[in-house]
Amino acid sequence: MSKRKYAVATMAAVSGCLLVAAQAPIAGAVAAASGVSGDVSITNTETVDAKLTADGKVSSQRIYDQLVLKGDGSVEVDNPVADGARNLNGFGGLSIRDGKQRIATKVNGEKAYRTVADYDGELPVDVRVEYRLDGEKVEPKEIVGKSGTLEVTYHVRNMTGKQQDVTYVDGEGKTKKSTMAVVVPLVGSMSTVLPANFTNVQSEQANAGGDGKGGTLLSFTMTLFPPIGSDRTTFGYTAEIEDGLVPEASMSVLPVNPLKSPSFAGGAASYKGGADSGVELTEGAATIDQNLLKIRDGAEELVAGILQLDAGAGELKSGTGELAAGAKKLSGGAGELNAGAQKLNAGAGTLNSGAAELNAGAHKLNAGAGELAGGANQLAAGLGDAQAKAPALLDGVAQLGAGLAKLQAGMDTVEASIRASGEKAKGEMGAGISGFSNTDVRPILANAQVPLRELLAAASAPDASPELKATATQLTAALTAVGVADATLHQGIPQVVGKVQAGVDQLTNGIIAQGLGSATTEGTLRNGVAQLQAGVGELQAGGNDLLTGLGQLKAGADKLNGGAGQLAAGAGDLSGGTSRLAAGTGELAAGSGQLAAGTGELAPGAQELAAGAGKLDAGAGQLADGLGQAAGSAPQLPEGAQQLSDQGTSQLKNVGNATAMDYGQKYALIEAGAERAAELQPYGSPEGAVSRAAYKLTFAAEDGEDRANLLRGGAAAAIALLGLGGLAIRRKLS
Repeated sequence: MSKRKYAVATMAAVSGCLLVAAQAPIAGAVAAASGVSGDVSITNTETVDAKLTADGKVSSQRIYDQLVLKGDGSVEVDNPVADGARNLNGFGGLSIRDGKQRIATKVNGEKAYRTVADYDGELPVDVRVEYRLDGEKVEPKEIVGKSGTLEVTYHVRNMTGKQQDVTYVDGEGKTKKSTMAVVVPLVGSMSTVLPANFTNVQSEQANAGGDGKGGTLLSFTMTLFPPIGSDRTTFGYTAEIEDGLVPEASMSVLPVNPLKSPSFAGGAASYKGGADSGVELTEGAATIDQNLLKIRDGAEELVAGILQLDAGAGELKSGTGELAAGAKKLSGGAGELNAGAQKLNAGAGTLNSGAAELNAGAHKLNAGAGELAGGANQLAAGLGDAQAKAPALLDGVAQLGAGLAKLQAGMDTVEASIRASGEKAKGEMGAGISGFSNTDVRPILANAQVPLRELLAAASAPDASPELKATATQLTAALTAVGVADATLHQGIPQVVGKVQAGVDQLTNGIIAQGLGSATTEGTLRNGVAQLQAGVGELQAGGNDLLTGLGQLKAGADKLNGGAGQLAAGAGDLSGGTSRLAAGTGELAAGSGQLAAGTGELAPGAQELAAGAGKLDAGAGQLADGLGQAAGSAPQLPEGAQQLSDQGTSQLKNVGNATAMDYGQKYALIEAGAERAAELQPYGSPEGAVSRAAYKLTFAAEDGEDRANLLRGGAAAAIALLGLGGLAIRRKLS
């Protein structure tokens, strides 16, 4: 990545801290300052403005003091100020006694008191600036007007350090004390704008950007306190220059409390966490080491016990041999007993199964007989209802046949009416032609259109056939042509009337064929009525057969109902007997099952006992052999535990202790620095006020203007002297 990259991330933490520090107090505010009546807060800010030469030497310093009162109430405070402080709020004087500005006022909102004075105190930082042109060290003024490769390096050091004791806890929880150099925690930033004749600008530390005028803006950040940063830092830049100069640079330095600042609180907490982790590591290693020593002591006791076990293992081996022989005899007898019990259990099980099946069948028979009786009764009742309703059904079928006959007659009437309307339309049209004249044609045509519109309405119905709709369209077009061609109507009326009469015939026949149809044409009204009449005939024949069959079914259902009742009574008696039989065989099967189970468990148990006794005998032999080997190797256990303690856990405990002390010492340094953060105000604040401090350092530019101003001043002085000399000569001559 290029050295000129915009390193925004590098600047984020310190820049944010500078913003917060400029707004936040460096000392905790008291709930209410002395001399305050009411709800009034007091904030005091001291800002040192230092002017430095281009190489970092202080040329002048001023201190600005701002006291802000905010709230509602009355205030009487003594604010420490510098000697010779001047009022910046106006031309009035200041009430100063014993180096303190006396202020007594009432506040309703916000009031600010500002002073300025010369400052001769030390700056909290020392800055040295080094310039090299083409690799040679030069003074700032030697750069003016030159060209080449310019390298500028800033060396900044926090000068607030002092030796003091800090306390912390080691890994074992013991308090330790060390003397360390504790500085006031400072953060800072420096910015400068390189003009357009500075090209190929490069910097490892700067955040770079354009200034909008062709120049390059460089910004550097500083964290001037350990262990988060360092009490000194070095940064700078290189550039190719033509007609060179040294641009002005501005630096801001602020004290910060690293335990409260959002930008540094996380880092401080990590050191605290490291110290706590070291303590935990030390405690854990110490616990493990103590347990290892306990293992060592226990191993020594174990050696003595192993020797005793080795002696007893021989006696155990002889006893297990006798136990194995007796277990084999017990296993044989238990097997024979189990075989007899199994046969008894099998017979009892078979008997119980048969009784259970018989009982289940009897219950099913009893339940089925009850259901059969109920169903037979319902069947008889239902058939009686059906037999009573059958005559009414036959009457309804007869009425349906009569209605269909009336519908057939109505269709004949409709067909005759349609044909009469068609003939009427043709007759009126013919009469209109016979008495035609140019003056009475419109009334005649209007009368003729009445029946035609009735036919057109029928042909235009949604379910009319495409042929009827086409004929209606032709007729409508012909009538429209009659109305439009009024001037020539006399010559063309016979042709029009002929078309109309033909269309009327076609329309009449189409309506009858499409709407009524014939009995043999599917999809027509006459065909549907014919099918309904055929179906009614079949219904009448089937209804008579149904009435006869219902009578026969009713008689049979009555007989079935009586027999089902008798069957239900017998099935109930059978179910009671089989239940008692099943209960008795169940008890027999349970007893034989328990007997078989007991003997079954006894036989495998005896076999397992025999097998176990054999294994026990073999194991006793192995135990005796193993204890013999253990008796020879056991003395190595205490030695191994001691070695693990010396070379393992003890070293781990030392590492944990060193970690706890290192991080604890660094966190103690942060805490001590945080306590000093309030010391950086040169003169201090009123009791109970929120205190802030800031230092602004401005490094002067070196661009030849001072020399030019000096030459211009010398020239002006020479001219003035010449003028005075001439005046003196004139006076003398006069």
